[in-house]
Amino acid sequence: MPYNATITAADLPSIIGDKMPVQQSLQDQYYSRGTCFGCGPCNVEGLQIKSYPKDKGVTATWTSSEFHGNGFGFLNGGIISALLDCHSAACMMNETVARYGVFCVDDLEHFDDDHPVYLTNQITVTFHRPVLLNQAVELFSECLSWSEISCRYHSELRYRGKLAAEAKVLWKRFRSKR
Repeated sequence: MPYNATITAADLPSIIGDKMPVQQSLQDQYYSRGTCFGCGPCNVEGLQIKSYPKDKGVTATWTSSEFHGNGFGFLNGGIISALLDCHSAACMMNETVARYGVFCVDDLEHFDDDHPVYLTNQITVTFHRPVLLNQAVELFSECLSWSEISCRYHSELRYRGKLAAEAKVLWKRFRSKR
């Protein structure tokens, strides 16, 4: 292929072959039919966060649009809170898989002792600086503590490399009464 040739999507398999596998997000792997506003891949009106394991936590990059504003050109605080909460959910998925083995939330098998589910019980968000709309933000979440009853997470949202908001998130184990 000439140096200045135009490359199309159809050309990519012949160029990269199988050397660069595309990593699926945690949401796409374990919650593929999810409709959660923040992290559900099937919620076309939602935020559709895509989180990936990194170091001792999970990371994501997300870009807002004019629909996520506060009316003054900045990212709405409720949207920031949802991002921090749902990104800690991805960290929860990652931890649950590491502790209990691979499963898919779509199958509802997580309502038993072998594949438990935890739900947000409490979230405390601290805002440090505003975030302009239509800009990418970086998310990071890590597990601080884990037990069979509850788990604690710390999530951060960074804008232009600086901490814009952070959350302490407490998750409690849900037990179905079926």
